[in-house]
Amino acid sequence: MPKKNYRIVTKGDAVRRARIVAGLTSAELAREVNISRPMLSSIENGAGTSVKTAHRIADALNCGFSDLFEINSL
Repeated sequence: MPKKNYRIVTKGDAVRRARIVAGLTSAELAREVNISRPMLSSIENGAGTSVKTAHRIADALNCGFSDLFEINSL
């Protein structure tokens, strides 16, 4: 499998802000997208994530992928 040359990260605190606006706790959003709460916290704090997880988060928050995430070249 070829090594990926990009990293998907949240735009600043966009995921956290969208989650709060949606009225969800981190535990509720994590459960909805089928990841752990610590994993969601890591993503909200700038850890990279997969395309699939980023899209599940954006869908759960009724936001566009590009509103919440950016793709950084490595």
